[in-house]
Amino acid sequence: MWKKIYDKLKEKGLNPYPPGKHLGECIERYCVIKENSQVPYFNSNKTGYKIIDIIVLVPDNSYISISPYMKEIKAAMKELNFIRKTGNETPVITDDSKKAYTLSIEYQLMKKLEG
Repeated sequence: MWKKIYDKLKEKGLNPYPPGKHLGECIERYCVIKENSQVPYFNSNKTGYKIIDIIVLVPDNSYISISPYMKEIKAAMKELNFIRKTGNETPVITDDSKKAYTLSIEYQLMKKLEG
């Protein structure tokens, strides 16, 4: 599923990266698709969900571009019928090492648990 998310964001020109692959400072907007925790549903070890974080980064000289970029990402993610937005979003913080503003948007991927 990670690849489907990546492909959709790439198709929309939203500059996605896997975790740890963007090198250097943030000179243009980009996002990182990060798989997070897997959680079983109550009283079940067969079904649950996986958390997907979309980490948004924009150069630290363009705070005003955060909101439009987030809207573009959310619109692209709405086109994927296998994932849903949880409503959790982190506040904007600065990342001094990347010279960027950053935040994350959380999604849930419903799934059959493996193993």
